[in-house]
Amino acid sequence: MGEATRSENAGEGAPTSAVAFLIPTYKTPRLTADLLSAALACGKYDGCVFVLLLSLDDPNLLSYKTLVDNVREKGLSAGYFIFDGTPYCGMINRVAPIVPADCLCVLDSTHLPFVDGDESFAENVRKWLASSPEPMRVGAFTAEGFYPLVTRKLADRLGYLFHPLCYGRIEAENWLLSVAGDLGLLSTIPGGGIIESSADGVEIIGTSVETDSRWVDDTLAQTLDDETERLAAYLVR
Repeated sequence: MGEATRSENAGEGAPTSAVAFLIPTYKTPRLTADLLSAALACGKYDGCVFVLLLSLDDPNLLSYKTLVDNVREKGLSAGYFIFDGTPYCGMINRVAPIVPADCLCVLDSTHLPFVDGDESFAENVRKWLASSPEPMRVGAFTAEGFYPLVTRKLADRLGYLFHPLCYGRIEAENWLLSVAGDLGLLSTIPGGGIIESSADGVEIIGTSVETDSRWVDDTLAQTLDDETERLAAYLVR
């Protein structure tokens, strides 16, 4: 697994946010700029932090750093980590334990969760957290469950945010939704939805081939019962 370096305001020592949005990026500086600009424009993401997961071999590395500096100056909490040779899910799992946040959400560079109403995104998430005594939860912004919100407690109990066997976002999200659904930990975030910050963007979701994907699906299916049984022992109710 490759090494990672941390920028300021992204990891340990930073204030605890309600939500940390983890955004793997590769050769998508304009799409990422559109995403962060959309978050700035709506003015509802105080109490959240946007964390870019960058690759050392990305020729646009300086552009991302400049982008983060610019949005910070305008009031958006943001940071980045730089990785050298780390796979998609590996980057996410390296960062998830050290970003101080109550909830974690993995995005691509083209989609942004939102909530209706006048309250901030963080305020809505904290209300959702307070609606149940169970600290291990997964929140869905849409009926399909894309870009699920995962509580810190659940990620800590799992020992990962995205299952290490998964190659990309879709496989990892399906795994999280299956585990949470089997345990009764999946719930809808009231007023939630997903906006598309760029209509023609290319999503970075990891790489796999058909044979690898079938093997991953079969292996995850075999371990699902064991994982849900292990987590059930930690439920408060």
